[in-house]
Amino acid sequence: KHAEDNKTESARVPVKGRHPPPHCIGAAVSETDDPAGPYTPAPDLLACHLDQGGAIDAQPFRDTDGTLWIAYKIDGNNIGHGGSCGNTVAPIMPTPIKLQRMKPDGLTKDGEEITILDRIESDGPLVEAPVLAKSPEGIYFLFYSSGCTRAPTYDLKYATADTITGPYVRAAKPLLKTGTYGLLAPGSADVLADGNGGFDMVFHARVRAPQGGVRAMFTTKLRFEGREVQMVRANSTLEGGEVRT
Repeated sequence: KHAEDNKTESARVPVKGRHPPPHCIGAAVSETDDPAGPYTPAPDLLACHLDQGGAIDAQPFRDTDGTLWIAYKIDGNNIGHGGSCGNTVAPIMPTPIKLQRMKPDGLTKDGEEITILDRIESDGPLVEAPVLAKSPEGIYFLFYSSGCTRAPTYDLKYATADTITGPYVRAAKPLLKTGTYGLLAPGSADVLADGNGGFDMVFHARVRAPQGGVRAMFTTKLRFEGREVQMVRANSTLEGGEVRT
């Protein structure tokens, strides 16, 4: 992702010595305009939270005023006590989604991170994979997944707010869940403005393949209407209740 005067790419950095191994969020910088790099790792990590399970799923967002933010998940289920995705046996560990304001270089924190969402009972073991978008009406949409990625419970939800720091109000129902368009365990989305006033979304879902169950990528258009969002058919990727690749 481009920051002012340099280009950064968020990454997960394994930490040795614990099992299961937690992750930290780091960054690498390229001085070129080529997304392929080369990249040089930045000396400082952006987030770790090792005592809470680690940090994963970093997602940059540049607001319309130019401010750069990074949303990420504290991986509490990584130190859970068992069950689905390691976190459905009491005591249940929190898996908060954090929001960190960044300075223009894209590498330096600007203030303290805040929590903008956390799991509730209906989410199952976790919430994760945050991504932010701002509708043409100026409403902030926080997309996230809940459930367990290895199970049919995995889904894609969203919440809305009037300011980027919240409070975020959850939508009444998931945007995608198992069975929608024939999908299995859809989630972990990314949302991008298409440059023409519209929005594209990519996400993965599980499909059967000769080598076994795999996660395939799908695309769709989005339409924002007030505090709701709808998927719009894009290149017949989702058609007639069947998945087309």
